[in-house]
Amino acid sequence: MLNCPSCKAPLKRGQSHCSQCGNIAPKTSKRKWGYYLLIPLLIVIVSTSVWLYTKWNEPIKEAQSEPDKQESFTASTAEEPTEKPVDAQNETLPETDIVTGTFYDPITEDEIDQFMYSFISAFTSATYNQDTADVEAYLASGSEFKAQTLDYLENTLFAKGINEDQLETRVVSITVNGENQSNLEDGETARVTTNETYRIIREDSTVIASFETTYAVIYQDGILQISKNLGSKELSREEETY
Repeated sequence: MLNCPSCKAPLKRGQSHCSQCGNIAPKTSKRKWGYYLLIPLLIVIVSTSVWLYTKWNEPIKEAQSEPDKQESFTASTAEEPTEKPVDAQNETLPETDIVTGTFYDPITEDEIDQFMYSFISAFTSATYNQDTADVEAYLASGSEFKAQTLDYLENTLFAKGINEDQLETRVVSITVNGENQSNLEDGETARVTTNETYRIIREDSTVIASFETTYAVIYQDGILQISKNLGSKELSREEETY
């Protein structure tokens, strides 16, 4: 119930003038009651929103804080290695074995076969021109085989006027330390066995003869040379007729 603002007499709901003093009665504001209802509603909505936000974000916060706990525990129980600053002037480099020199590729079987063919070619050519210079290039310096070969050329073939033609020279085996090999490394000595066929021309006859000969061949500093005759056997001999 409302009261008259002038005389404080009680007024009935909907009364437009005061019955005591005749003044205009104040109107009842419906909007005022609406505000009274809206405020509690807003309080409820805000409280509910805060509660829901807190519940929704609580698992996220726990998940985000868990790695931090683990990192903190790890850091407290294990010492992390610390890197010492490197002094460029005092730094000592590790010792290394320094290998110097010239390296040569292995000699293949085909190259050894060509070498032996060229040696026999130089040997037989020398019987015609009576010059041992080309032959000496294939013989190891200071070896007994070099002395024997030059002596045979000069004191037997040159002296008796015997000429020889190379008909065939073929490598049949290459072994190093008893094992067959298809190539020869620098610094190795191989047993090289060849089949050789010659035409031996004398004043009164011509003979076709075949031999199997084994040589010691050295591969040193990129150069092939023959150091020794390890044995030779005659395979066939027949007189050539015209």
